[in-house]
Amino acid sequence: MFRVLGMFYKIIIFALLFSCFSSSADEFSGLDDYVAKAKSITGSLSGTSVVLIKDGAIVHEFHTGMADVENKVPVDTNTVYYFASTTKAIMGLSVLQAEQKGLITKDTTLKQLFPELQFKYIDARNYTVRDLLSHTSGLSNEAMTWTFSYTGNHDRERRLEFVSSLKQSLEVDKGEFDYSNIGYNILAIWFDENYEGGWTKAINELVLSPAGMTRSTADIDNARKQGWPIPKPYSYKYQAGQKQIYMNKDNSTLYSVGIFARAYDWGKLITHLLPINEKASTFSKSVVKDSQALLVSNIDSYYSGYGWGWMHSNVAGEKVLVHTGGFDGASVEVSYSPEKNIGVVIAHNESGLIANELNGSIAEIAYKMLTEQPVSSVVTAHIKEMEENAEYIEIAKGEIETKRSTLSKRPFNSHESKSSLIGVYNHFDAGTITVRPKGNDLYLYWGNLKSRVYQGSHENEYVLELRPGKFFNMTLKNDKSALTLKGWVFNKS
Repeated sequence: MFRVLGMFYKIIIFALLFSCFSSSADEFSGLDDYVAKAKSITGSLSGTSVVLIKDGAIVHEFHTGMADVENKVPVDTNTVYYFASTTKAIMGLSVLQAEQKGLITKDTTLKQLFPELQFKYIDARNYTVRDLLSHTSGLSNEAMTWTFSYTGNHDRERRLEFVSSLKQSLEVDKGEFDYSNIGYNILAIWFDENYEGGWTKAINELVLSPAGMTRSTADIDNARKQGWPIPKPYSYKYQAGQKQIYMNKDNSTLYSVGIFARAYDWGKLITHLLPINEKASTFSKSVVKDSQALLVSNIDSYYSGYGWGWMHSNVAGEKVLVHTGGFDGASVEVSYSPEKNIGVVIAHNESGLIANELNGSIAEIAYKMLTEQPVSSVVTAHIKEMEENAEYIEIAKGEIETKRSTLSKRPFNSHESKSSLIGVYNHFDAGTITVRPKGNDLYLYWGNLKSRVYQGSHENEYVLELRPGKFFNMTLKNDKSALTLKGWVFNKS
């Protein structure tokens, strides 16, 4: 009797759950259809994942496209995307959590963060954690930000040297908003020096684990060893967008600061930040309130302001906290509205115009659906935009391929010019460059970056494609003793 009743209730519960899921699927099917059609129009075969939060709970997921285009492996709910600069919101939350534990305060100065360091160019007492995380410090160190994002040429000694060599920017005054990675880089280094296990363990213990983000990490090397489903990176700027680009992130370049995560995990984090879940949130009310605070409003952009890792903005008439992120082979957007207890997470394993435009259009359509506004005219308008983008993208692809073809046909000015370039070059801050032959060509290797070396327009001038579709000029000193790249002079060993 009881067994029959138990089975009966299980059937009823399953039916209710299925009904809720079906209702949710029907409710947002128009968004799913738009994403699939937009990607088809632009010829994008890479993956896209969308997670929606309504009334404080995850109510919908949609996944389309490929994690691995070449081997036809689709993305799904377990795909672990690179979330790039959206990680600033997690770093901000980690610092606020660390403040709760008495490890740091919003007004801790740069000098107090690194009391043993001798700062060469600034008075470190004049810069606080608040300044660093709100992008208002005005500090700069281009070698530091480039190294952490792209080359990965650093160790503990180099990281501390970067901090001690910080300068006040000549273009930006202290107190003026200037978006960059540098403040977040500095806090990652501070965690490495003051939190057992470093910044990767800090954000895991302070944010990721408490929020139930079980497939999220800043230790991507370990995640790869464990076989996490990490998609390959793509860009329409590289071989028609159908070939994996070479720029895979590792731990040395996650110092940008960045994490890999499931889109679903980000949705779980958002649920902890919504007022409707205040009592059940893993984070205290004060931490959540601080994380949503506006720190600077005059930021000279279409965003209304910036807080602890979140832009303050408006999407489809809703006030939201939002952060976008991008890298070659990745584009993401995470946002939520505390007033409406809703949110949207979008992730792609593709970079460039297609993914960036999809982020904006998906967010607008999703927020309208989540607030039960009509969307047909908006969808129609965005489809037209994607058709226009598809035409532009084809032109851009052709221009990039033409440039590559032109460069590849340009011979080196002389055999001596080619052979004299081979060697190892060093810069104290920017690291080591190696130029060596590969078949009949020369290739340059700079930490995690690499490029074929093309002859430039003049003797001792060369061109590199260090990033897909991004070309850089390089010169060799007349006496062959040094290379100049991105303004840095690398001396030959």
